[in-house]
Amino acid sequence: MGNLKKALLFGYFSLLMGSVWAQGVSFVQGNLRTPFTQAKAQKKAVFVEVYSPTCHVCESFKPTFQQASVGAAYNARFISYKLDINSPEAQAFLAKQHLVVPSLPLFLFFDADVKLLHAQNVSNSAKEVISVANTALDATKRSSGYVNRFKKGERTADFLLEYGSFTRIVRDTVANVQVMQAYAKALPSSAYTSKPAFTALQKVVMDAENPLFTYFMSHLAAYKGKYPPQEVTKAGESIVMNTLYAGRAAFMAPERIQKIGSYLTTLGLDAKSVENRTLIPDLNALVRAQRWGQLLDRINRYEKVGGPGAAECSYLASYLRSKSNNPQILQKAAALASRGN
Repeated sequence: MGNLKKALLFGYFSLLMGSVWAQGVSFVQGNLRTPFTQAKAQKKAVFVEVYSPTCHVCESFKPTFQQASVGAAYNARFISYKLDINSPEAQAFLAKQHLVVPSLPLFLFFDADVKLLHAQNVSNSAKEVISVANTALDATKRSSGYVNRFKKGERTADFLLEYGSFTRIVRDTVANVQVMQAYAKALPSSAYTSKPAFTALQKVVMDAENPLFTYFMSHLAAYKGKYPPQEVTKAGESIVMNTLYAGRAAFMAPERIQKIGSYLTTLGLDAKSVENRTLIPDLNALVRAQRWGQLLDRINRYEKVGGPGAAECSYLASYLRSKSNNPQILQKAAALASRGN
């Protein structure tokens, strides 16, 4: 009788676990402390899906998460949690972890001590969702090991693109520039207009002096012939703006800043938009070089083309007063201030 009772109990628990896994990935309720507390107690890792309830791509993952094979891959090894990017909890957590979300959904994997193991945007298929979970638990493949792999000389294009994507998530612009320079070198120029290379321009490259980007700017017609023109323009504009407002721009001479800004005109943006977007980077470079005459010329051009209102004039007056005691500069600041009243 005892053996029969044990057999019945074993069968019951087997059915119970089978039903849980058959439901797909089990996402715990509570707050962000919940998955890490449970993971520590159960000696598991943590999976966090960063999503938005209004994101149709995120919604399309629900049937995938409900598949039994995906549930089996996750429930046995991870405590899973859904993090709404719009919530104060998400904003605080991402800021504390120095993470940005380039697109949704973003898959984040941590150990129980909140150490990031892997981060990746994933294609919506059971195979891909299971594969990324396996990668997160493989110390030789997960993104926390990318730095060492790069230092050891790994330079395959696929790896560099993965590493470059990760640098954006963890806000490492310095590494991004270095890695994507290596990516450009790893590709033959004949592959610069390929889909992977264009995806890199859209989502990964942050440096307007990257060889892939300079090729892109001199071959816009080829890109617009293969991809939607508005996507081509958007990709180029993003890279230019990332460069102009990056910390490294503080070390660029005015000529470099002006050349990078001129790409916006090449991309087809109207003159007023270009003036407004490039003004402060231009002025900062001219202030560093103490080229006061050129700075006044730049402001005069902005006034003619950019069409500044009262708020912009007031801001520029304060900006100039904070940068120089040069009499001509102070005189210009006073003139701008009078327009800002």
